[in-house]
Amino acid sequence: MSVGVEGRAGNRNAMPLFNLAWKTRFFWDGRAVLSEEEKRGFELFMTENDPRTGKAGADCFHCHGGPLLSDQQFHNNGLKPTSDLGRYGVTKVAADRGKFATPSLRNVARTGPYMHDGRFATLEEVVGHYSSGVQRSPTLDPNLAKHPEGGLQLSAEDQRALVAFLKTLDEQ
Repeated sequence: MSVGVEGRAGNRNAMPLFNLAWKTRFFWDGRAVLSEEEKRGFELFMTENDPRTGKAGADCFHCHGGPLLSDQQFHNNGLKPTSDLGRYGVTKVAADRGKFATPSLRNVARTGPYMHDGRFATLEEVVGHYSSGVQRSPTLDPNLAKHPEGGLQLSAEDQRALVAFLKTLDEQ
């Protein structure tokens, strides 16, 4: 049948990998990947935070949505500024100061360190940045700028859930 990880032969044909967002059980026999915590993380990832309507989300999908888990654009994600001015160094357009390419989140648990300069060693640190470490600037992405000072202000439980979901984006 199908060949899998490390060239191991499986005893079943590989399933098609589309419309998986609507599945609750995976593999032909339904044996696996989303726990209740991972489902909560997915909900946070896909939900817009809008205090006016009482929705509490992490807004990740704006930049990391779609099949590539990236919008392929440049954003200022509120990192503490350094001498690296990002896209501005190429364009010399003031609105590009501090903007960097949005990477795909596929296999994100394997791709640390994180951010353009590798300043975060773990996914927990990345989520912590978005929760309480966002630095305001004139070019801060509007989807981050709409949040309270510092960031999303996620609870410790929601931060753990978001990290748990991000770890499911691994291809193994």
